[in-house]
Amino acid sequence: MNKTKDYNPYVVIDRNFAFGGNGNLYLVKDENEIKYVLKILKIHSAKDVKKVKRFLNEIKFVEEYQDEIQGIIPIRFTYIPEELKSEFEFTADLKGTELWYVMDLAEPIAEKLGETRDLEMIIESLISLSQTLAELHSHIIVHRDIKPSNLYYYKDTWAFGDFGLVAYPEIDDKNLTGKDERIGNYATIAPEMRRGGLVEDARPADVWSLAKTLWMLITYNDSSCFEGSYSRNVEEISVSRYLKGVPTDLLHNILECASRYEPKNRVDIKEFLRMLEGYRDLLSDKKRIFSYKELQVLSHQSEEGRFFHNSADRTVATDQLIKNFNLILENQEYYFRTQQLDDEVDILKYIKYKLEFFSLNSYLISPIIGHHRNTSLPAIRIFVRYTDTEAKFVSDVVCLDKKVHLYQHRIPSMENYYDEDERVDYTVVNDFVKIIDSISMKSNESLR
Repeated sequence: MNKTKDYNPYVVIDRNFAFGGNGNLYLVKDENEIKYVLKILKIHSAKDVKKVKRFLNEIKFVEEYQDEIQGIIPIRFTYIPEELKSEFEFTADLKGTELWYVMDLAEPIAEKLGETRDLEMIIESLISLSQTLAELHSHIIVHRDIKPSNLYYYKDTWAFGDFGLVAYPEIDDKNLTGKDERIGNYATIAPEMRRGGLVEDARPADVWSLAKTLWMLITYNDSSCFEGSYSRNVEEISVSRYLKGVPTDLLHNILECASRYEPKNRVDIKEFLRMLEGYRDLLSDKKRIFSYKELQVLSHQSEEGRFFHNSADRTVATDQLIKNFNLILENQEYYFRTQQLDDEVDILKYIKYKLEFFSLNSYLISPIIGHHRNTSLPAIRIFVRYTDTEAKFVSDVVCLDKKVHLYQHRIPSMENYYDEDERVDYTVVNDFVKIIDSISMKSNESLR
Protein backbone atom coordinates (compact mmCIF):
# COMPACT_ATOMS: atom_id res chain seq x y z
CA MET A 1 0.00 0.00 0.00
CA ASN A 2 1.36 3.43 -0.95
CA LYS A 3 2.21 5.43 2.15
CA THR A 4 4.95 7.46 0.47
CA LYS A 5 4.74 11.00 -0.83
CA ASP A 6 5.22 9.92 -4.42
CA TYR A 7 2.49 11.29 -6.66
CA ASN A 8 3.72 9.85 -9.93
CA PRO A 9 3.26 10.94 -12.70
CA TYR A 10 2.98 14.37 -11.06
CA VAL A 11 5.60 16.50 -9.32
CA VAL A 12 4.64 18.69 -6.37
CA ILE A 13 5.34 22.41 -6.83
CA ASP A 14 3.62 23.79 -3.72
CA ARG A 15 2.40 21.75 -0.75
CA ASN A 16 0.73 24.81 0.82
CA PHE A 17 -1.35 25.74 -2.22
CA ALA A 18 -4.65 25.56 -0.30
CA PHE A 19 -6.33 23.78 2.59
CA GLY A 20 -9.83 22.30 2.73
CA GLY A 21 -12.11 20.67 5.24
CA ASN A 22 -11.88 17.29 3.56
CA GLY A 23 -8.34 17.28 2.20
CA ASN A 24 -5.37 19.52 1.40
CA LEU A 25 -4.54 20.89 -2.03
CA TYR A 26 -1.11 20.74 -3.66
CA LEU A 27 -0.05 22.52 -6.82
CA VAL A 28 1.54 19.94 -9.13
CA LYS A 29 2.78 19.63 -12.70
CA ASP A 30 3.01 16.80 -15.20
CA GLU A 31 5.88 15.85 -17.48
CA ASN A 32 4.75 18.54 -19.96
CA GLU A 33 4.99 21.25 -17.30
CA ILE A 34 1.21 21.63 -17.25
CA LYS A 35 -0.04 22.63 -13.81
CA TYR A 36 -2.84 20.87 -11.95
CA VAL A 37 -4.27 20.73 -8.46
CA LEU A 38 -3.83 17.56 -6.41
CA LYS A 39 -6.32 16.99 -3.61
CA ILE A 40 -5.06 14.63 -0.96
CA LEU A 41 -6.56 12.94 2.08
CA LYS A 42 -4.36 11.20 4.63
CA ILE A 43 -5.85 8.62 6.99
CA HIS A 44 -4.88 9.12 10.62
CA SER A 45 -7.42 7.21 12.66
CA ALA A 46 -10.89 5.65 12.74
CA LYS A 47 -12.26 9.19 13.00
CA ASP A 48 -11.38 9.67 9.33
CA VAL A 49 -13.78 6.98 8.06
CA LYS A 50 -16.46 9.54 7.22
CA LYS A 51 -13.91 11.80 5.47
CA VAL A 52 -12.69 8.91 3.35
CA LYS A 53 -16.20 7.96 2.30
CA ARG A 54 -17.03 11.54 1.36
CA PHE A 55 -13.75 11.79 -0.55
CA LEU A 56 -14.61 8.66 -2.52
CA ASN A 57 -18.14 9.96 -3.12
CA GLU A 58 -16.70 13.19 -4.50
CA ILE A 59 -14.51 11.31 -6.96
CA LYS A 60 -17.38 9.07 -8.02
CA PHE A 61 -19.70 12.00 -8.59
CA VAL A 62 -17.28 14.22 -10.51
CA GLU A 63 -16.11 11.41 -12.80
CA GLU A 64 -19.70 10.45 -13.50
CA TYR A 65 -20.99 13.94 -14.33
CA GLN A 66 -17.98 16.05 -15.41
CA ASP A 67 -18.58 15.36 -19.11
CA GLU A 68 -22.37 15.57 -18.84
CA ILE A 69 -22.87 18.84 -16.97
CA GLN A 70 -20.96 22.02 -17.78
CA GLY A 71 -19.54 23.90 -14.82
CA ILE A 72 -17.78 21.08 -12.97
CA ILE A 73 -13.98 21.15 -12.74
CA PRO A 74 -12.91 17.74 -14.10
CA ILE A 75 -10.74 15.09 -12.45
CA ARG A 76 -7.85 13.83 -14.60
CA PHE A 77 -6.22 11.19 -12.40
CA THR A 78 -7.04 9.28 -9.22
CA TYR A 79 -5.10 7.17 -6.78
CA ILE A 80 -7.25 4.99 -4.56
CA PRO A 81 -5.59 1.98 -2.83
CA GLU A 82 -7.34 -1.29 -3.58
CA GLU A 83 -8.24 -1.74 0.09
CA LEU A 84 -10.35 1.43 -0.08
CA LYS A 85 -12.28 0.65 -3.25
CA SER A 86 -14.73 -1.64 -1.48
CA GLU A 87 -16.68 -0.87 1.71
CA PHE A 88 -14.16 1.02 3.80
CA GLU A 89 -13.47 0.20 7.46
CA PHE A 90 -10.51 1.49 9.38
CA THR A 91 -7.77 -0.90 10.49
CA ALA A 92 -4.45 -0.03 12.10
CA ASP A 93 -2.45 -0.83 8.98
CA LEU A 94 -4.32 1.93 7.09
CA LYS A 95 -2.85 4.65 9.29
CA GLY A 96 -0.77 7.01 7.14
CA THR A 97 -2.37 5.88 3.89
CA GLU A 98 -2.98 8.59 1.32
CA LEU A 99 -5.62 8.73 -1.37
CA TRP A 100 -5.67 11.53 -3.89
CA TYR A 101 -6.87 12.81 -7.19
CA VAL A 102 -5.70 15.41 -9.69
CA MET A 103 -7.99 18.02 -11.26
CA ASP A 104 -7.54 20.85 -13.72
CA LEU A 105 -6.23 24.16 -12.41
CA ALA A 106 -8.89 26.90 -12.30
CA GLU A 107 -8.89 30.55 -11.24
CA PRO A 108 -10.71 31.34 -7.96
CA ILE A 109 -13.67 33.66 -8.46
CA ALA A 110 -12.24 36.32 -6.14
CA GLU A 111 -9.07 36.52 -8.25
CA LYS A 112 -11.01 36.62 -11.51
CA LEU A 113 -13.28 39.41 -10.31
CA GLY A 114 -10.32 41.38 -9.04
CA GLU A 115 -10.42 44.36 -6.73
CA THR A 116 -12.97 46.33 -8.77
CA ARG A 117 -15.71 43.67 -8.41
CA ASP A 118 -17.66 44.74 -11.52
CA LEU A 119 -21.35 44.16 -10.75
CA GLU A 120 -22.23 42.99 -14.25
CA MET A 121 -19.43 40.43 -14.11
CA ILE A 122 -20.64 39.18 -10.72
CA ILE A 123 -24.17 38.76 -12.07
CA GLU A 124 -22.89 36.96 -15.17
CA SER A 125 -20.90 34.57 -12.98
CA LEU A 126 -23.95 33.81 -10.82
CA ILE A 127 -26.09 33.25 -13.93
CA SER A 128 -23.60 30.72 -15.25
CA LEU A 129 -23.32 28.98 -11.88
CA SER A 130 -27.11 28.97 -11.51
CA GLN A 131 -27.42 27.27 -14.89
CA THR A 132 -25.07 24.55 -13.67
CA LEU A 133 -26.91 24.26 -10.38
CA ALA A 134 -30.27 24.05 -12.17
CA GLU A 135 -28.92 21.12 -14.16
CA LEU A 136 -27.60 19.47 -10.99
CA HIS A 137 -30.91 19.98 -9.19
CA SER A 138 -32.78 18.43 -12.12
CA HIS A 139 -30.81 15.25 -11.33
CA ILE A 140 -31.61 15.61 -7.59
CA ILE A 141 -27.95 16.49 -6.96
CA VAL A 142 -27.10 19.01 -4.25
CA HIS A 143 -23.72 20.64 -3.65
CA ARG A 144 -24.29 21.59 0.03
CA ASP A 145 -21.08 23.62 0.32
CA ILE A 146 -21.56 26.65 -1.93
CA LYS A 147 -19.37 29.58 -0.93
CA PRO A 148 -17.01 31.99 -2.74
CA SER A 149 -13.93 29.83 -2.16
CA ASN A 150 -15.57 26.92 -4.00
CA LEU A 151 -16.30 28.91 -7.16
CA TYR A 152 -13.91 29.20 -10.08
CA TYR A 153 -13.36 30.52 -13.59
CA TYR A 154 -12.48 27.61 -15.83
CA LYS A 155 -12.08 27.51 -19.63
CA ASP A 156 -14.08 30.67 -20.34
CA THR A 157 -16.94 29.77 -18.02
CA TRP A 158 -17.73 29.59 -14.31
CA ALA A 159 -17.56 26.35 -12.38
CA PHE A 160 -18.08 24.71 -9.02
CA GLY A 161 -15.26 23.03 -7.18
CA ASP A 162 -15.09 20.89 -4.03
CA PHE A 163 -17.96 18.42 -4.16
CA GLY A 164 -16.87 16.88 -0.87
CA LEU A 165 -20.36 17.26 0.61
CA VAL A 166 -22.28 16.37 -2.53
CA ALA A 167 -25.45 14.30 -2.15
CA TYR A 168 -27.27 12.54 -4.99
CA PRO A 169 -29.44 9.46 -5.47
CA GLU A 170 -26.59 7.10 -6.39
CA ILE A 171 -24.91 7.42 -2.99
CA ASP A 172 -26.21 6.64 0.47
CA ASP A 173 -25.71 9.71 2.61
CA LYS A 174 -27.79 8.53 5.55
CA ASN A 175 -24.87 6.82 7.25
CA LEU A 176 -22.55 9.79 6.69
CA THR A 177 -24.65 12.58 8.18
CA GLY A 178 -24.88 12.41 11.95
CA LYS A 179 -27.99 13.32 13.89
CA ASP A 180 -26.48 16.56 15.17
CA GLU A 181 -24.09 17.20 12.29
CA ARG A 182 -24.11 20.58 10.61
CA ILE A 183 -23.66 20.33 6.84
CA GLY A 184 -22.10 23.26 5.00
CA ASN A 185 -20.02 26.38 5.47
CA TYR A 186 -20.92 28.54 8.47
CA ALA A 187 -21.13 31.78 6.47
CA THR A 188 -23.52 30.46 3.81
CA ILE A 189 -25.29 27.55 5.48
CA ALA A 190 -29.10 27.49 5.35
CA PRO A 191 -31.05 27.31 8.62
CA GLU A 192 -32.33 23.79 8.00
CA MET A 193 -28.76 22.55 7.48
CA ARG A 194 -27.68 24.00 10.83
CA ARG A 195 -30.22 21.96 12.77
CA GLY A 196 -28.34 18.72 12.23
CA GLY A 197 -29.41 15.48 10.64
CA LEU A 198 -30.17 14.59 7.06
CA VAL A 199 -32.40 17.03 5.16
CA GLU A 200 -34.68 15.19 2.76
CA ASP A 201 -34.40 17.81 -0.01
CA ALA A 202 -31.43 20.17 0.29
CA ARG A 203 -31.97 21.95 -3.03
CA PRO A 204 -33.51 25.03 -1.32
CA ALA A 205 -30.40 25.12 0.90
CA ASP A 206 -28.22 25.41 -2.21
CA VAL A 207 -30.28 28.41 -3.35
CA TRP A 208 -29.87 30.03 0.08
CA SER A 209 -26.10 29.49 -0.07
CA LEU A 210 -25.85 30.88 -3.60
CA ALA A 211 -27.79 34.00 -2.55
CA LYS A 212 -25.48 34.47 0.44
CA THR A 213 -22.51 34.01 -1.89
CA LEU A 214 -23.89 36.69 -4.22
CA TRP A 215 -24.08 39.11 -1.30
CA MET A 216 -20.54 38.24 -0.22
CA LEU A 217 -19.13 38.87 -3.69
CA ILE A 218 -20.89 42.23 -3.98
CA THR A 219 -19.75 43.39 -0.54
CA TYR A 220 -16.15 42.10 -0.68
CA ASN A 221 -16.80 39.66 2.17
CA ASP A 222 -15.23 36.49 0.84
CA SER A 223 -15.35 34.57 4.12
CA SER A 224 -18.08 36.12 6.26
CA CYS A 225 -21.76 36.89 5.81
CA PHE A 226 -24.70 38.33 7.71
CA GLU A 227 -26.84 36.07 9.90
CA GLY A 228 -30.32 34.98 8.86
CA SER A 229 -32.47 36.24 6.01
CA TYR A 230 -31.65 39.28 3.91
CA SER A 231 -33.70 42.45 4.24
CA ARG A 232 -33.21 45.68 2.31
CA ASN A 233 -34.49 47.51 5.38
CA VAL A 234 -31.52 46.50 7.52
CA GLU A 235 -29.02 49.21 6.68
CA GLU A 236 -25.99 47.26 7.86
CA ILE A 237 -26.45 44.52 5.27
CA SER A 238 -28.32 46.34 2.49
CA VAL A 239 -26.46 46.14 -0.83
CA SER A 240 -27.47 49.76 -1.37
CA ARG A 241 -24.57 50.64 0.95
CA TYR A 242 -22.16 49.18 -1.57
CA LEU A 243 -23.82 49.93 -4.92
CA LYS A 244 -24.30 53.51 -6.01
CA GLY A 245 -25.91 54.75 -9.19
CA VAL A 246 -27.39 51.40 -10.23
CA PRO A 247 -30.89 49.91 -9.84
CA THR A 248 -31.07 47.81 -6.69
CA ASP A 249 -34.76 46.99 -6.13
CA LEU A 250 -34.66 43.80 -8.19
CA LEU A 251 -31.40 42.79 -6.55
CA HIS A 252 -33.06 43.26 -3.16
CA ASN A 253 -35.92 41.05 -4.37
CA ILE A 254 -33.52 38.32 -5.49
CA LEU A 255 -31.69 38.22 -2.16
CA GLU A 256 -34.88 38.37 -0.11
CA CYS A 257 -36.72 35.69 -2.09
CA ALA A 258 -33.75 33.32 -1.99
CA SER A 259 -33.04 33.69 1.71
CA ARG A 260 -36.46 33.19 3.23
CA TYR A 261 -36.22 31.20 6.43
CA GLU A 262 -38.56 28.39 5.45
CA PRO A 263 -37.24 26.30 2.53
CA LYS A 264 -40.70 25.95 0.98
CA ASN A 265 -41.01 29.74 0.74
CA ARG A 266 -37.76 30.29 -1.16
CA VAL A 267 -37.55 30.58 -4.91
CA ASP A 268 -36.12 27.50 -6.59
CA ILE A 269 -32.96 27.66 -8.67
CA LYS A 270 -34.86 28.15 -11.95
CA GLU A 271 -36.68 31.20 -10.61
CA PHE A 272 -33.46 32.46 -9.04
CA LEU A 273 -31.82 32.16 -12.46
CA ARG A 274 -34.72 33.93 -14.19
CA MET A 275 -34.50 36.83 -11.74
CA LEU A 276 -30.73 37.11 -12.21
CA GLU A 277 -31.16 37.21 -15.99
CA GLY A 278 -33.74 39.96 -15.56
CA TYR A 279 -31.33 41.93 -13.42
CA ARG A 280 -28.55 41.47 -15.98
CA ASP A 281 -30.85 42.94 -18.64
CA LEU A 282 -31.71 45.80 -16.32
CA LEU A 283 -28.03 46.64 -15.79
CA SER A 284 -27.47 46.56 -19.53
CA ASP A 285 -30.47 48.83 -20.08
CA LYS A 286 -29.12 51.27 -17.48
CA LYS A 287 -26.65 52.51 -20.09
CA ARG A 288 -29.57 53.95 -22.05
CA ILE A 289 -31.06 55.87 -19.11
CA PHE A 290 -29.94 59.46 -18.52
CA SER A 291 -30.47 62.10 -15.89
CA TYR A 292 -32.47 65.14 -16.90
CA LYS A 293 -29.27 67.22 -17.06
CA GLU A 294 -27.56 64.62 -19.24
CA LEU A 295 -30.53 64.63 -21.60
CA GLN A 296 -30.31 68.40 -21.93
CA VAL A 297 -26.65 68.18 -22.89
CA LEU A 298 -27.33 65.41 -25.38
CA SER A 299 -30.23 67.39 -26.78
CA HIS A 300 -27.99 70.32 -27.62
CA GLN A 301 -25.48 67.98 -29.22
CA SER A 302 -27.98 66.04 -31.33
CA GLU A 303 -30.14 66.86 -34.32
CA GLU A 304 -33.68 68.02 -33.53
CA GLY A 305 -33.21 67.34 -29.84
CA ARG A 306 -34.05 63.64 -30.19
CA PHE A 307 -32.49 62.73 -26.84
CA PHE A 308 -34.46 65.40 -25.04
CA HIS A 309 -37.74 64.17 -26.49
CA ASN A 310 -37.04 60.63 -25.34
CA SER A 311 -38.15 61.68 -21.89
CA ALA A 312 -39.04 58.17 -20.69
CA ASP A 313 -35.33 57.43 -20.60
CA ARG A 314 -34.53 59.91 -17.85
CA THR A 315 -34.20 59.97 -14.11
CA VAL A 316 -34.92 62.61 -11.50
CA ALA A 317 -33.90 63.01 -7.88
CA THR A 318 -36.28 60.98 -5.73
CA ASP A 319 -36.42 63.49 -2.90
CA GLN A 320 -37.40 66.27 -5.30
CA LEU A 321 -40.06 64.07 -6.85
CA ILE A 322 -41.59 63.26 -3.46
CA LYS A 323 -41.67 66.98 -2.65
CA ASN A 324 -43.39 67.79 -5.96
CA PHE A 325 -46.04 65.09 -5.59
CA ASN A 326 -46.85 65.83 -1.95
CA LEU A 327 -46.36 69.57 -1.57
CA ILE A 328 -46.50 71.24 -4.98
CA LEU A 329 -48.84 69.40 -7.34
CA GLU A 330 -52.52 69.97 -6.66
CA ASN A 331 -54.76 66.91 -6.59
CA GLN A 332 -57.43 67.59 -9.21
CA GLU A 333 -59.62 64.59 -8.47
CA TYR A 334 -62.54 66.73 -7.29
CA TYR A 335 -62.40 68.89 -10.42
CA PHE A 336 -62.55 65.93 -12.81
CA ARG A 337 -65.40 64.37 -10.88
CA THR A 338 -67.37 67.58 -11.38
CA GLN A 339 -66.77 67.04 -15.10
CA GLN A 340 -68.58 63.66 -14.86
CA LEU A 341 -65.32 61.73 -15.24
CA ASP A 342 -65.79 59.52 -12.20
CA ASP A 343 -64.94 56.26 -13.99
CA GLU A 344 -61.81 57.78 -15.47
CA VAL A 345 -60.68 59.06 -12.08
CA ASP A 346 -61.43 55.70 -10.43
CA ILE A 347 -59.45 53.82 -13.07
CA LEU A 348 -56.41 56.07 -12.68
CA LYS A 349 -56.59 55.76 -8.89
CA TYR A 350 -56.88 51.97 -9.25
CA ILE A 351 -53.76 51.84 -11.47
CA LYS A 352 -51.90 53.97 -8.93
CA TYR A 353 -53.07 51.75 -6.06
CA LYS A 354 -52.12 48.46 -7.77
CA LEU A 355 -48.65 49.66 -8.71
CA GLU A 356 -47.86 51.24 -5.37
CA PHE A 357 -49.04 48.37 -3.19
CA PHE A 358 -48.89 45.16 -5.23
CA SER A 359 -45.70 45.35 -7.27
CA LEU A 360 -42.20 44.22 -6.42
CA ASN A 361 -41.03 47.49 -7.97
CA SER A 362 -41.30 50.65 -5.89
CA TYR A 363 -43.36 53.37 -7.55
CA LEU A 364 -43.79 57.10 -7.02
CA ILE A 365 -47.02 58.22 -8.67
CA SER A 366 -48.58 61.65 -8.82
CA PRO A 367 -52.07 62.49 -7.63
CA ILE A 368 -54.77 62.97 -10.28
CA ILE A 369 -53.67 65.90 -12.44
CA GLY A 370 -54.44 67.40 -15.82
CA HIS A 371 -52.14 66.21 -18.59
CA HIS A 372 -49.48 68.84 -19.33
CA ARG A 373 -50.43 69.04 -23.03
CA ASN A 374 -54.15 69.12 -22.46
CA THR A 375 -55.22 69.95 -18.92
CA SER A 376 -58.79 68.81 -19.60
CA LEU A 377 -57.57 65.19 -19.68
CA PRO A 378 -57.23 63.40 -16.31
CA ALA A 379 -53.82 61.82 -15.90
CA ILE A 380 -51.23 60.43 -13.51
CA ARG A 381 -47.44 60.55 -13.82
CA ILE A 382 -45.64 57.32 -13.01
CA PHE A 383 -42.06 57.06 -11.80
CA VAL A 384 -40.27 53.99 -10.47
CA ARG A 385 -37.44 54.00 -7.94
CA TYR A 386 -34.36 53.27 -10.02
CA THR A 387 -31.26 53.79 -7.90
CA ASP A 388 -30.75 54.69 -4.27
CA THR A 389 -31.28 58.40 -5.04
CA GLU A 390 -33.05 58.48 -8.41
CA ALA A 391 -36.45 57.62 -9.83
CA LYS A 392 -36.98 56.79 -13.50
CA PHE A 393 -39.84 58.28 -15.45
CA VAL A 394 -42.15 55.55 -16.76
CA SER A 395 -45.04 57.34 -18.45
CA ASP A 396 -47.98 59.63 -18.25
CA VAL A 397 -51.23 57.68 -18.17
CA VAL A 398 -54.32 59.43 -19.55
CA CYS A 399 -57.86 58.07 -19.28
CA LEU A 400 -60.67 59.29 -21.54
CA ASP A 401 -63.35 58.06 -23.96
CA LYS A 402 -63.16 54.43 -22.83
CA LYS A 403 -59.41 54.36 -23.50
CA VAL A 404 -56.32 54.41 -21.34
CA HIS A 405 -53.27 55.82 -23.07
CA LEU A 406 -49.72 54.99 -21.97
CA TYR A 407 -47.36 57.58 -23.38
CA GLN A 408 -43.60 57.35 -23.94
CA HIS A 409 -43.48 53.58 -24.37
CA ARG A 410 -44.50 51.66 -27.46
CA ILE A 411 -47.43 49.95 -25.81
CA PRO A 412 -50.91 49.93 -27.36
CA SER A 413 -53.65 51.82 -25.55
CA MET A 414 -56.31 50.00 -23.60
CA GLU A 415 -59.14 50.37 -26.08
CA ASN A 416 -62.18 49.72 -23.95
CA TYR A 417 -62.39 49.32 -20.21
CA TYR A 418 -66.15 48.67 -20.08
CA ASP A 419 -67.83 45.26 -20.10
CA GLU A 420 -71.04 44.47 -21.98
CA ASP A 421 -73.07 45.98 -19.14
CA GLU A 422 -71.17 49.26 -19.44
CA ARG A 423 -69.39 48.71 -16.14
CA VAL A 424 -65.69 49.14 -15.69
CA ASP A 425 -64.01 45.80 -16.33
CA TYR A 426 -61.19 45.74 -13.81
CA THR A 427 -59.86 42.47 -15.23
CA VAL A 428 -58.89 44.42 -18.35
CA VAL A 429 -57.45 47.21 -16.21
CA ASN A 430 -55.41 44.66 -14.22
CA ASP A 431 -53.90 43.32 -17.43
CA PHE A 432 -52.91 46.85 -18.38
CA VAL A 433 -51.31 47.38 -14.98
CA LYS A 434 -49.20 44.25 -15.54
CA ILE A 435 -48.00 45.70 -18.84
CA ILE A 436 -46.98 48.95 -17.14
CA ASP A 437 -45.15 47.01 -14.42
CA SER A 438 -43.34 44.82 -16.94
CA ILE A 439 -41.87 47.75 -18.88
CA SER A 440 -41.38 50.28 -16.12
CA MET A 441 -37.65 49.65 -15.64
CA LYS A 442 -36.88 49.39 -19.35
CA SER A 443 -35.72 52.08 -21.72
CA ASN A 444 -37.59 53.05 -24.86
CA GLU A 445 -34.66 51.83 -26.92
CA SER A 446 -34.89 48.33 -25.51
CA LEU A 447 -38.60 48.17 -26.40
CA ARG A 448 -38.09 48.91 -30.07
